[in-house]
Amino acid sequence: GIEDVRLVGGSGPCEGRVEVKIGGEWGTVCEDDWDEENTEVVCRHIGCPQGSGRDTRTSSFGAGTGTVWLTDVICRGQEETLNQCKYSSESGDICDHKKDIGVICGGEKEEIRLAGGSNECEGRVEVKHRGQWGTVCGLDWYRRNALVVCRQLGCNVTNELEVKAASFGAGKGKVWLSNVKCVGNENDLWDCRHRMWGSGSCKHRDDAGVICSGGPQELRLVGGTNSCEGRLEVRHQGEWGTICGDYWNHKDAVVACQQLGCSASNIQMKATSFGPGEGKIWFSNVACTGEELNLWQCRHQMWGNPFCDHEQDVGVICAGEEEEVKLVNGKNECEGRLMVYHRGQWGTVCGYYWGATEATVVCSQLGCGGSHEDGQAKAVSFGPGSGKIWLSNVRCLGEESAIWECNPPMWGIKRCGHKNDVGVICPDKRTGDFRLTNSSQRCSGRGEMFAGKWGALCHSHWDLQAANVLCRQLQCGTAVSVSQGTDFGDNNLIWTDEFHCEGTESNIRECANTGLGNGMCPDQATASVTCSGTMESIRLVGGTSHCDGRLEVLQNETWGRVTDHQWDIKDAQVVCRQLHCGEAIEPFTLKGPVHGIIQWDNVICQGSENDIKECLKTESKSSDATTDLGKDVGVICSESQSVHLTDGPGRCAGMVQVYHRGQWAMVSGDSWTLADAHVVCKELKCGHAINATTAVINGAANVWLKGLKCGGHESKLRECPSSSWGEEDAGEKEAARLFCSEFTDLRLVGGANKCEGQLEIYYNGKWGSVCNNVMTMQTVSLICKQLGCGSSGLYQEGASTSDVDAAPSWLDFIKCRYRDRSVSECPSSPWGRKMCDAKAYIRCVHEESAS
Repeated sequence: GIEDVRLVGGSGPCEGRVEVKIGGEWGTVCEDDWDEENTEVVCRHIGCPQGSGRDTRTSSFGAGTGTVWLTDVICRGQEETLNQCKYSSESGDICDHKKDIGVICGGEKEEIRLAGGSNECEGRVEVKHRGQWGTVCGLDWYRRNALVVCRQLGCNVTNELEVKAASFGAGKGKVWLSNVKCVGNENDLWDCRHRMWGSGSCKHRDDAGVICSGGPQELRLVGGTNSCEGRLEVRHQGEWGTICGDYWNHKDAVVACQQLGCSASNIQMKATSFGPGEGKIWFSNVACTGEELNLWQCRHQMWGNPFCDHEQDVGVICAGEEEEVKLVNGKNECEGRLMVYHRGQWGTVCGYYWGATEATVVCSQLGCGGSHEDGQAKAVSFGPGSGKIWLSNVRCLGEESAIWECNPPMWGIKRCGHKNDVGVICPDKRTGDFRLTNSSQRCSGRGEMFAGKWGALCHSHWDLQAANVLCRQLQCGTAVSVSQGTDFGDNNLIWTDEFHCEGTESNIRECANTGLGNGMCPDQATASVTCSGTMESIRLVGGTSHCDGRLEVLQNETWGRVTDHQWDIKDAQVVCRQLHCGEAIEPFTLKGPVHGIIQWDNVICQGSENDIKECLKTESKSSDATTDLGKDVGVICSESQSVHLTDGPGRCAGMVQVYHRGQWAMVSGDSWTLADAHVVCKELKCGHAINATTAVINGAANVWLKGLKCGGHESKLRECPSSSWGEEDAGEKEAARLFCSEFTDLRLVGGANKCEGQLEIYYNGKWGSVCNNVMTMQTVSLICKQLGCGSSGLYQEGASTSDVDAAPSWLDFIKCRYRDRSVSECPSSPWGRKMCDAKAYIRCVHEESAS
C-alpha cells in the first residue's frame, strides 16, 4: 500500500509533483483521469488547504524519476487519505514521467486588475498568483485576450476596445503569464492557453495593457422593498437606464442576482411589477447560459432598442419562496376557493372582474384542465378566506401559464373584502390522461399527454415497451411499431417527460418517469405508435412483459390455459408474431400445477401462421391440473424484458436475475465481470455499469445461469455465451450483483441527524451536491418523505464544507410536482451542469424517524 505522500518541486510543501512511497521507494503518479476530487484528497492527506486546490498537468513541476507507482486514481473527494481511493499500481507502458501529475493546494485564488490608467477599466494588466501581484507579457497580445480581461472585470466591451502593449509603464514583481492565447469566450484570463506560471522570459518593458471601452458597468434593483428586488437598471456612460424584458428568462436573472451579491435561489422574474423606469433602455435581447460572472458576459444587444419601451422593463426578486396556487374547501384539488402563496404567506384573490378566462389559467396551472362552463368566480361560493388578499383586478388573455403572469400584478393592494374571495370549479380532466391523435385510426397516431393542456410526448427514450403500455392502456392491443419523428404530424407543445417502462404496467403513469416539463425535445421529434387494434385474443402472463410468460387464450369471454406434450419453436414463433414481439427465443413448459380452465391442448403449427387460431389444436374445457393433458406452455420472445435486478436499493442496482423457462434464475458470481454488468445496465436502460460485485446468499434450491462470458458490446444479456443452466441445492452461493450509473439515492450530511443537512444525491457512482435554485416546499416535502423523515421541512443555503465542495454538482433547478413519487422523477436542468454555488441545506420538520 501507499506508505507516504509528498509534493516535490514547488515553492513550498503544498505544491509540486505528486510522489508516493511504496515499498520504501518514492515514485510518481500518472495524470490519466486525474480530477479535482483526487487533488482534494492529496491536499487533505498531507495537511494542506483544500479550498481552491487544482492540478497541473504535463510535468508542470518537472519530470520525476523512479517508478510511476499509480495510475487511474479514482477518489470520491471525501476520503481522508489517498490509500482510501481506488487506483491501479500497474502503469506498465501506459505512463511515463512526461505525464507526472502535479498539485497546487488551496491558497488564495487568482485575481486580476488594471493599473496605471485613469480608471479601473484601463491600464497595465496585473494578476495575483500565490498571494503576489505580477504582470502579463504583452508580446503576441491580441484583442481576444483583451476582450476576456475587460469582460472578467465587468468593464464595457464594444468595438472601441483597445489593445495596448507597454503603454502604461513597466510593472514590478513576476511576469506571471506569457504566450497567452484566448479564444475569447473564457471567463478568466488564466483559462486561456498560456505557459506555466512565471516561466517566461518576457521583460517588464513588454507588459500588456488594455483600454476597455468605458468605465465599469454598474447594476442595481430599484422600486422594491430591499436591495435584492426591484426593477433592474444598469449604468452606462454615467447614466442609469433599464433592460428590455423581451426574451428575458430565468438564467438571465440568475446571473444578475449573483452579480449583485444576492441569493440566486427561488428567483422570481417580475417584468413590469415595479413600474416603468426612465431614461435609456440600455440592454435588450439578453441571452445568458447561467454560468457567467456578470450580465455583460452574456450575449446581448446594446445600447438602446427602438422596439422596446419602459412598459417592458425587467424586474427581479432575487430571493424568497416561489409563488404557488391551490384550491381549498372543494370536493377535490380541482375545485375550491383560490389561494395564492406569496412571500411566505397564503392569501386569497379578489373576485372583481374575474371570469371564465381567468379560471382557465388557474385550472391549467393546477393541471386540472380548462374552465368549467360554470367555473366563473362566485362570491363566497367556497366561503370567505382570511389573511392577505394578494391579487385584485386580475385580467388574463387565457394563454398565461400562471395567474400572476396576467395583467401586471400589484401584490397586496386591497380592492375588496374576503366576502368576494374568488372560487373556481375545474373540469374532471386530470393531468396524466393520454391519447393518440392525427390519424384516421383510433389506435395509431401521435402520443399526447394532458398536463393542463394537451401536448405531444417527446421521442426521447420512447421504445416498444413504453408503446405497449400505452396501447394496452387505451384498449388498443399491443404495439406493432413505434416511430420517432413526424409520421403523424408535429405539435408546437411537446412534453419532455421520459417514460422508462418495463412493459408489464397497466398505465404509462406507473412507469419510472424523469419529468422535464415543457422544455427542449431533441430535434423536436414526437413519439408515435401504431397499435394492433382491439385487444388480442391471446396473452402471455406471469413474465417480465407482454412478450414472455405462460400462454393464455380468450374464448367465450373467458381466459384459459394452453397445454401441450410437444410444444416447440414453430408453435412459439406464431405466438410471438401475433403479439408483435419479434422472434421466438425459447419455448418452454411449466413443471408445477397451474389451476384454471384449459382452453386448448396439443397445438401444432407450421410456424408461418399469423394467428395461433389457424394452427391445429384440440379444444378442451378441463380445469383439472392433474389431467393427462400436457404441461402448460409458454414462450420468451426477442422483445421481452428477460433480465431484472432484485434485492437492491433501486431499479438500477441489485442482484441480477434472468427469466428462464417460466421462472427467474440467479446469475452465478463465479465468473461475473464488468463486461457482463455493462450489458445488463444497457438492456435495462440504466446507463453503464459502475461496478460488478457478488453477494453471498443462503436460500432454497434455485435455477442458476453459470459461466456468463459477455464482451460488453451486446445489447441484451441473452446474446452473451454461457456454459450452462442448472439447479443448485440449498445453501450458501455467490450471486451476481451490480450498480448502474443511473442508480440514484439521497442523503443529508453535516447535520445533527440523518434528517438534517446538506442534500447530496448519488448518481453515476458518486455522491454530489444539489443546487438551491428554485427549491420549492413541494420539493423539500418529497425529499423528506423519500428519506423517511416526515412530510415537510425547511431549507436554506447550506454552509459549504470542503468535503461537499469537492463533490460534483449533480442537480440544479429541481422542482418536484405533486404527482412525482421520487426525486429522480422531478423536472430539473440536465445532470451535472453546475449553475450556482449555493447548495441545498434541508431540515426535515418531523424527525421522529431520525436516529
